Amino acid sequence: MRLTRRSVVGGLAAATTLASPTILRAATRELVMTGYGNDSDAPLIAAGEELSRRNPGVSLTIIGGLSAEALAQIKAARGNSPYDLGVMGSPAIVNAMAEEVLVPLDFSQIPNAANVIEKFPGYGYDVGQPIWFEGIGVAYDTTRIDTPPTTWEELWSGDFNGRIGMCRPQSNLGLGVLAATAEAFGMPQDDMTFALEKWSELDPLIGRSPPLLQQMIERGEVDLAPLWHVNSALAASSGLPIGYTKLTGPGPLMLPTNIVQFINTPDGTADLVHEFTDILLSPEIQSMANSAPIYFGTVVEGVETPEEAAPYVPSTPEELATTTSLEWPSFAPLRGETVETFDRMFAA
Repeated sequence: MRLTRRSVVGGLAAATTLASPTILRAATRELVMTGYGNDSDAPLIAAGEELSRRNPGVSLTIIGGLSAEALAQIKAARGNSPYDLGVMGSPAIVNAMAEEVLVPLDFSQIPNAANVIEKFPGYGYDVGQPIWFEGIGVAYDTTRIDTPPTTWEELWSGDFNGRIGMCRPQSNLGLGVLAATAEAFGMPQDDMTFALEKWSELDPLIGRSPPLLQQMIERGEVDLAPLWHVNSALAASSGLPIGYTKLTGPGPLMLPTNIVQFINTPDGTADLVHEFTDILLSPEIQSMANSAPIYFGTVVEGVETPEEAAPYVPSTPEELATTTSLEWPSFAPLRGETVETFDRMFAA
């Protein structure tokens, strides 16, 4: 079936919809974007409501899913992209640029971009605008793990074999974990063969996506797993015994999330995409995003991180000084072949 905006929007019942769920593009101006598909969409929804207030008749529809899956849908649509914009991590931007499905943002139309902390804009690779960041650490069941690992190398202590979950590298989380594994053992981050062999030593149980990996911990199917700090915080906020540690060596690790604009979107939406991005960088939305239960890391100068976010977001001077990211452009192009090898090695 040929994918169209209408078939994608209509086919995903899990979509979070603002304004009318009925798509009436002719009568209204609608933005359709990729999001997270869980409570992490809350600041996107709030920004969409502000966009609608400023522009009567404009609505925003948010559809959760992996960036890689959205890219495949856009390619399949061949000129009728189902999405106008989306949230996208830095490695997915590298892949999307190779697929030529992005329209670079005009940063002069995003006034609040001038308030973004200096180290973040580079992770948008001149096409996307960083809006917040997520950390990569380890989530664990506090009833089963008395002494959680604090470094990547400690995962291979022998204590966690057969008890650990791992995300498929189709997601940025899984791909980043493999790169961190290689660096932890002194290998180049793009040595995916080495990293995959190291993970085979742990006999992991595989989760297709970060939310599914989160559910595997919640259900007791695994005792711990590398996970985004936001998924860990959401699980803990529901009262479950879920702890989180910010692994080092390398780390603490973070991945900026960007707003990107896709090709082949209808005329008249680019101005709304830029205004929406500017709203996301406002102090009000940033403060909402880095508060409970999500705790996204802010990228905007002057926005304070709340004390209760300290277990998830780098907060001490030592943590802030050592927080880093990965060399995403060096290994993101290897995603396809890495996924194929991963599936051959770990498919049950």
